Amino acid sequence: MNLTIYILTITISIASFLAAEIKTKTIKTYSISRNFGTETRELTQSTFVRYNSKKQIIDSTLYIHNIPLSEKYSYMNFNDRKSLQKLGGVERLMHFTYEYNLGGQLISKFLYGNNNDSLKWREFYKYYSNGKLWKVIRFDPSKVNSENKIDGQLSDPNNMPWGETFSYNDSGNIKEHKEFYAGFIIESTTYDTDTSGAIIIKEENYDPSIMRKTTYSYNDSGLLNEIINSRRGFSIGSEIHTFDKARRKNKIDYYNLNGILEKTSTYLYEINGNRETKIITDASKKLILRIESRKNSSGKKIIEATFDGKSRLIQKKTIGYDENGNLSRVHDYDMLKPGENGNPILINIITYDYD
Repeated sequence: MNLTIYILTITISIASFLAAEIKTKTIKTYSISRNFGTETRELTQSTFVRYNSKKQIIDSTLYIHNIPLSEKYSYMNFNDRKSLQKLGGVERLMHFTYEYNLGGQLISKFLYGNNNDSLKWREFYKYYSNGKLWKVIRFDPSKVNSENKIDGQLSDPNNMPWGETFSYNDSGNIKEHKEFYAGFIIESTTYDTDTSGAIIIKEENYDPSIMRKTTYSYNDSGLLNEIINSRRGFSIGSEIHTFDKARRKNKIDYYNLNGILEKTSTYLYEINGNRETKIITDASKKLILRIESRKNSSGKKIIEATFDGKSRLIQKKTIGYDENGNLSRVHDYDMLKPGENGNPILINIITYDYD
C-alpha cells in the first residue's frame, strides 16, 4: 500500500499577549538642498516600526511626504499612525507585518501597499533542526492557481504557514513530495526509478504565484556557505561565502543565473579590529568599488567612505549613536562636489527616534 507522511508547522500568534509592552522606533529621512546660499532640509520619508517585549518587529510602515515644508513639522505625529495617514500630502507607501513561532523565529512576513487590502506578497521562513535558516519562499497570493488549494483539515492558512507531504510506494521508495504554504501546494515533485533501480525526478511542478525561493546551506563549522536564489526550479543567481580563521567573512563570490562569476566582494580587517575594508571587483578582477569603515571602541561603525574604481572618494557617511548605544543618525555627504571652503556637501540625513 502507499504511505503518505505529513510534516506541518503550526503558527501561534504571540502578539496579543505581548502587546502591552510595545516599543516604537521612528526613522526620518531628510533631503538637503541649497539655493543662493540657503540650506533647506526637507522631510521626504518616514518609517514607523513597532516592537514587542522580545524586541521582535511586529510591523513597520513607510510613508512618503510631499506637503509644504512650512506645514510638515507642526502637524506630524509619529506616535499616531492613524492621524499620520489622514494628513494631506502624506501617503503610506508600504506596510510590513511579521509573525514568529514560540521559539522566537520569524516564520512569515507580509508586504502591503498603501492600504491593508493591497497584499503584494507573503514570505515564509523554514529552518534546519539546528535553528539555522534553511529557505525563504516568497509568493504572490493573487496569482496562485486555485486548483492547488488543499482540501480538508490542512487548508487553514492562519494556523499553518507551511507544510510538506511525502508519499511512498509499496517498495518504500519516495513517490511524491509536496510543499504547501498558506493552504496551497506551491511545489510538487514526482519520482520514478530508472533501469538500474536508482530514484530519479520524473516531473516538477511550480505554482505561478512563486516569486522567489532562497535556499541557504552551511559548512561543517556552521558558517554560511552558499545562498541560491531560484524561481520555479531555475537558478536566478547564487553566492558563495568564505570565512577566515577568526570566523570573519572573508569573501563573497556572486554568480548569475548561468553560474558565471559576476563580481566578488573581499573583506580585509586591521589587527586591532576597528577598521574594515570591502573591495568589490568584477569577474576580471577590475576594481568596481572600495568601501572603508571605521568602528568605535564598542565595535560599531562610525564612518563609511566609498571610493570608485579610480580610487576617488565619492561618498562618505558618518554614523552616530545615543547614550544607550542605539543608532541615532546617519549623515550622507557627496564628496565629488565640495561646498564652501572645500567642505563636503551634506546631501541626506537619517534620524532614529525611540520611545
